[in-house]
Amino acid sequence: MRNKYQFFIIWLGLLAILSACASGDGEASPTPEPQAVLTAAAETASAQMTENANQLPTSTTAVDQGEIEPTSGVEATDNTGAPPAANTPEPTPITGGIDQAEFWADVTIPDGTDFNPGDAFTKIWKLRNSGTNTWTPAYSFGFFTGEQMSAPAAVPLPGNVPPGETVDIAVDMIAPQTQGNYLGYWKMQNQVGEFFEYAVYVQIDVVGGSQAAVTSAPKPSGSGKVTKVSIQVDNAAPEECPHTFTFTGSFTLDEAATVSYRMEAGSDTPGFTFNLPGELTGTFDAGSHSVTYYLQIEDSVEGWAQFHVISPNDLISNPTSFSLSCGS
Repeated sequence: MRNKYQFFIIWLGLLAILSACASGDGEASPTPEPQAVLTAAAETASAQMTENANQLPTSTTAVDQGEIEPTSGVEATDNTGAPPAANTPEPTPITGGIDQAEFWADVTIPDGTDFNPGDAFTKIWKLRNSGTNTWTPAYSFGFFTGEQMSAPAAVPLPGNVPPGETVDIAVDMIAPQTQGNYLGYWKMQNQVGEFFEYAVYVQIDVVGGSQAAVTSAPKPSGSGKVTKVSIQVDNAAPEECPHTFTFTGSFTLDEAATVSYRMEAGSDTPGFTFNLPGELTGTFDAGSHSVTYYLQIEDSVEGWAQFHVISPNDLISNPTSFSLSCGS
């Protein structure tokens, strides 16, 4: 490095001499002293080196120790051997739409169809996707409550069902071995197994064969009677339409007996009718029992409902009122 600067100083000196010789208008200029030329050249070189030094960065970087501070806008290199972390954005939460089903038709097995004990049959419902989510094969149609009648707990959908479209859903069942009226409720389920609000049902009569043992055995006088009946509704005045009301009819037996019962409903709203299941019959032990009814209402209504036990003795609950107001 020192030899380089010495050469640079000598070169500047020679350049100054040549420049002095070529200047003027024919008149020879006095030749400067060589030592003075060298001194001036040295001072010029020193000033230039000082200026260059002032332009260098002042940060102290320990290069000899392998530590380099990254400059702004440049990613630091990970020397640990691990791949650099991916610049992955935070996942966007999935906002769910509305899962809602609407009964469209009984394709097979109308309410009250007669079967012999043990008969196999296939119930087919036609449902409409009245929500905003597309039903996929990850959705299913599942048993909810009542009589399952040897059916699977759930059946998958045959394909995608966009909003507004209908689908036929088939469930294989077997009629119970005992005579009586049987009712089972089913609901759509989303991809995580959550039931929709609205339920549909299958209702059959088992005829022929042997009857339940309790109907053939004599009973002591005054036993097998219903002593109390009542009905309740889950939400008497909801604020959104449509709405599925859930009614619970309850009764108490003093002894085991076969009980026939039904839900009854009415309304003073002009032109309004209810689609209610028919009379049901089942065998119950002594004690308190409850049955559930689901009633989907699409339009504004003011109504009432009551629970009616027909046999072994006739009792009717006090009516419960309910209402639904759609629109402004």
